[in-house]
Amino acid sequence: MNQRESERAPSQSAGASPSVGSGQPVPGQASGPSSGHSSGSYRAESSWSANSRTETYWAELVELYEYKVSDLLAGRSPRGGKRSLGDLRDLLLSAPLEGVLLRRFGQTDRTWKAHLRTRSGTSGSGASGHGTPGYAAGQTGPGMAAASTPAHSVWSGPATNNTLPGLSVNNEQSALEGLRFTVWREGVRLQARAQTQFWLREPDLVTLRSAYALSVNLERGETTMAVPRSGDPLASLGTPSVAERVVTGLADQVCAAFVEPPAHDPGARQHALLRLREAVTELSLNPFPRHPDQDVVEAREAAAEREQLGPDLTRTLIEGIRAEIGPPRSARERLNIRAAAERLTAFIEGIIPVSENGHGPELPALARTLYASVPRFQLPAPDDGGTTLTVRLSGGSQAHWRGLSLRWKRAGEGWLVAIGTLEYRLTSRATSHRPDPEAAPIAVMLGDVNGQALLHGDYLYLSARQNDKGLLELLALSRAVALLLDPSGAYLNLRLARAAAQRFRDGRIDAQSVSVLSAERYSAASPEALLTFARKGVEGLLTRMRQRPPHDSEYVFQAATEAVGAGEGHQSHLLSSLRRVLNPGSRPEAHPDSTPRHVTELGHMRVSGPGELVMMEFAGEPLTIEVVGRVVTLRLDYKGDLAVILPGAPAAILRELLVIDVAAGGILLVRQGGRIVVSYEPHVQG
Repeated sequence: MNQRESERAPSQSAGASPSVGSGQPVPGQASGPSSGHSSGSYRAESSWSANSRTETYWAELVELYEYKVSDLLAGRSPRGGKRSLGDLRDLLLSAPLEGVLLRRFGQTDRTWKAHLRTRSGTSGSGASGHGTPGYAAGQTGPGMAAASTPAHSVWSGPATNNTLPGLSVNNEQSALEGLRFTVWREGVRLQARAQTQFWLREPDLVTLRSAYALSVNLERGETTMAVPRSGDPLASLGTPSVAERVVTGLADQVCAAFVEPPAHDPGARQHALLRLREAVTELSLNPFPRHPDQDVVEAREAAAEREQLGPDLTRTLIEGIRAEIGPPRSARERLNIRAAAERLTAFIEGIIPVSENGHGPELPALARTLYASVPRFQLPAPDDGGTTLTVRLSGGSQAHWRGLSLRWKRAGEGWLVAIGTLEYRLTSRATSHRPDPEAAPIAVMLGDVNGQALLHGDYLYLSARQNDKGLLELLALSRAVALLLDPSGAYLNLRLARAAAQRFRDGRIDAQSVSVLSAERYSAASPEALLTFARKGVEGLLTRMRQRPPHDSEYVFQAATEAVGAGEGHQSHLLSSLRRVLNPGSRPEAHPDSTPRHVTELGHMRVSGPGELVMMEFAGEPLTIEVVGRVVTLRLDYKGDLAVILPGAPAAILRELLVIDVAAGGILLVRQGGRIVVSYEPHVQG
């Protein structure tokens, strides 16, 4: 059983894992756009009645069939053995599958049959890519695949096994097609997340409720789902994370029409898009389809009216019966849903490319790729002036782009990629036949520029985002600010900075204004006011230092050190910190020969000491990170501001830069949009 199947399977002991014929059925579970499908055990008994085969039950079995075929094609034994796969296939062949489920089963079944034809040595006439030999991954050195044994990997687990040297043109083109789809889909998801924030502002969330019903109907291939009532606790659409999953799930269903290559089924894409548009129209015309139990409820109402009961008791009984399906929906709500359907139509049409009669951007062109196996896809050398770079990781071990060294090596089922001195662990479950539905880019630092990294199989896509002030520049600024906020020595560093600023500005230093007594007002100031004051002080010093030659700065800081009675360590540390802001090349992360420091790793949200930093993406849900033993929580407050909370301390608001002084140093947080970097700066000793 592969990793994704194990994540979705119900909790049970390893020794009691049932398979076909185990006699342990899985009951159907209600599911919506935001709920996962359990892919647990099942049994195939002819005595089961058709009434027990619910939509959710068949969806679970189709998904289980997909996972079992995936295991087989990856060279693993399916859970329950090959016989269980055959029994499950026989059961699904006679199942009442429709719509999406029928298409998913047919696609997986064609893949399996192509695999069997290849194994038996016969030539099949399926779509390109079926039965094409791939390779099983072996133990590898940094950045280069070792010798490996052939295996069939049309639809395997990690795609790192599919793209070793010797790829055919069709295989590499298929991989690059999957990569460009994944990049395009990520842009669509970003658009969906932004749209969710607007729809969350609606008082009755009518557009989100309509999107929920539309998504469920598309998954089921029918129109039986009514738009949930306002405030429905089962939908929980007021929760940002749930609302985001609903809208991104709907966007993914639009994108799904572009996954299947047209060669497999000419006209399939147009048919899928037509079905999408028809589903929105049907939702607009009939947002409240007849409840499945409506006939039963009406019969019970009629029976209650025939009972010899008093008027009040009869009315109470009928109200209780009607409560099972809820009161009638109002005409005003119907009009609001019709307007919401128009907004959903505009949203969907904004995703569909213009070439398919939509209004959205086209899919990106196939990327020229560094270390590509096929000559016509090869990129001779990275373009330092470009904003994107695609690399076939299994074809090399290092590169140089935008002034940064790139190095990579295999790490388990993924890759460990070093960009400059920052290391990132990336994994992909994409295959040569289908992109990974859960693939998402991670935030990376490309020098002083924010960027993103996306892995599709063995193909790494890097994208640089130009901005006025990179996160690393903000982080360097925050380190200098943290020095000034150190309260030791009666705010010695802050007084030193003020003395230097006076010397720069006036050519002299007022010793009384930077004496120990002057620090009393710093102790009495609020943390927010002190942070603002310290940041303005640092930025003022930086402005003066840019206007003067370097030796002038050293002379000024020497005079300031004598005026406040600071040691040489404080002077050199503060001056070095300011120069790191001015000169990106002087920062530790800018040296290509430095030892890589882990920044992003699955499940790793910890800053253990100086020099370490963690990047993360804030999407509305609380995040927790451990910084030198202290637990820091980031969450939205009641005003919608991003609050940083430490146990025993008042909440602080993170807008762009925040320094929280703790016992031996400062916790640093910098932010641009949803991207956040967290680090730590110790106090100067001595």
